[in-house]
Amino acid sequence: MISLLSNLREHLQITPLDDDQVQVLFVLPSDLLFDYLHVLDSLTGLVKTVRSKVRLAKYSDSSADSFSTQARDRFYERVVVLYDLYRAQGLKRTVTIKRISAELRVEKHPWASVDLVRTALAAAGRPRSNKS
Repeated sequence: MISLLSNLREHLQITPLDDDQVQVLFVLPSDLLFDYLHVLDSLTGLVKTVRSKVRLAKYSDSSADSFSTQARDRFYERVVVLYDLYRAQGLKRTVTIKRISAELRVEKHPWASVDLVRTALAAAGRPRSNKS
């Protein structure tokens, strides 16, 4: 019986490509295809889990917390200033929120969604009023 590892080593080809990538080509016995796909699927899940844990660890870092708090506070301040400006011009709350969101999208701001602008206004002391 031929070892699967030796079979893999004999039929493995690695070709360097541009942008620090490689092409990996190997030959498997047909009856092992689904087992191989199952292993790849399992590894994909493992890699996603590891990446999420790394991201979580970065976000739980105290210096990252300080940065995110400062960024959030600047965002809230900016949204409130724009909100007050547009409301002083007579725009309704919904129109104002959409306009602020549009301005942020033009700048490709990561928090440009209407929902985040609305939430920021409420958190910054500009809750929804019944008159708008």
